[in-house]
Amino acid sequence: MDNFDLRKYLAEGKLLKEEIRDVEDILVKAGFRFNDGILGGIGSGGAGYYDNANDLIYGYNQSGPWNEEEFNKFYDNFEFNSNLYDSEDLEDLEISQPELDKGIYAVEDMGYVRIHSNGDVEIYAIPQLSDEDGSVFLPAFKMDASGKAIPQFSKDEMRKMLKDDMMYIL
Repeated sequence: MDNFDLRKYLAEGKLLKEEIRDVEDILVKAGFRFNDGILGGIGSGGAGYYDNANDLIYGYNQSGPWNEEEFNKFYDNFEFNSNLYDSEDLEDLEISQPELDKGIYAVEDMGYVRIHSNGDVEIYAIPQLSDEDGSVFLPAFKMDASGKAIPQFSKDEMRKMLKDDMMYIL
């Protein structure tokens, strides 16, 4: 390696280039719109994609009673809320195929997009834990490269945040 010339190596294009891509920009250029949240429909209503789970666990607006069984179902069997767009949907919505290879990509801190091997596009929302004022937003789950949900807090920590600290799942 004494005679290694980095400039020549780069000029010849031999260095593996790992593009840093702004996935949200790529999706917007394809025609997706996120003005009302990553899955749409949030807008001025203020509702979150996981409000129903929150209501099942702790009642509407945390009115109680706490439902441990529903909390366990949510935590142990969590599935991301998503929208799936097949080729017909993309055509009907006048959205072009995003210029992304098949795989799973993070979309800022909003969620994920999966480009399926058949070209279908699936967009997932990240559940957020939020205080009553909406000044704190913490991701409850993230997604790994295989699409598996990864809790960001232990079960006991999340239970405390929801039950004792009165945080909401949005």
